Amino acid sequence: MTPNRKFANRSPNPQPYEALEEPATPAEETPNKVQDVLELTEADPSLSPPDNTDVGATFDWGLLGNFLILMVICAITAHLLERLYRRCGFSLSNRSDFSRNFIMLSCSTMMIVTIVKSSLALSLGLVGALSIVRFRAAIKEPEELCFLFLAIGIGLGFGASVGLGFLSPEPYIPLVSFAFLTVILFIRRRFTKAATGGDYHLLVASEDPTAIGHGAIQKIILEHSQDAALKRLDESRAILEANYQVHFTGPNQLEACRQALLGLGDSLTVSLMDNRGLGN
Repeated sequence: MTPNRKFANRSPNPQPYEALEEPATPAEETPNKVQDVLELTEADPSLSPPDNTDVGATFDWGLLGNFLILMVICAITAHLLERLYRRCGFSLSNRSDFSRNFIMLSCSTMMIVTIVKSSLALSLGLVGALSIVRFRAAIKEPEELCFLFLAIGIGLGFGASVGLGFLSPEPYIPLVSFAFLTVILFIRRRFTKAATGGDYHLLVASEDPTAIGHGAIQKIILEHSQDAALKRLDESRAILEANYQVHFTGPNQLEACRQALLGLGDSLTVSLMDNRGLGN
């Protein structure tokens, strides 16, 4: 019996389909990047790894010098602000003790701004630290707060100018602002002092209220002052104390009021406290 022609030419052990395909050409070898880097390093010594670099050659001494110069200028400006506050301030607190912190406040602000201005992570860490350690100061009058902001602004201005060089306008902005405000404060002090006399706290005490009563004291104060307001009155059988806030146009009016009050009797004492003269 002759085999079927359809299966006559079939091999008894057929090869798989994949084996019939042409073998793939081997892929080209990838270049050795490490070897290339080593060859470039041997050809050019400046491309040596960072471990062999000289620390003194990469340290930015110019930036450090610029920071030190601006720190000295910041301290001098804060010292001038301290003297300006003592002379031109009108607050009742002790201005000498309060203004002694301006130099440290300005310099520390400059240091912090210089450190965190180029790093977002440090700035976020500073926000977290300030949320824990809060700056608290006994602020009694708005003028004290204004001078504190001015001291902080001086530190911010110089801190933001580190690394920019003295040919840029940034280092001169705090100096120009401070000079402008200094001129304004001196002009205000001169014209305010010439236009108005003086504001005083007047304390009158009588050891014999039956002989020298509050009516006679108040009459003299109103006659010899530009403006007067009674702030407190304490009276008993043994003593009478009246506290006034008065305004005199000049030293002559003040002296006339004082002499008139003392002329009421020997049991009367007069105390004057100048609002602008405290804390110099």
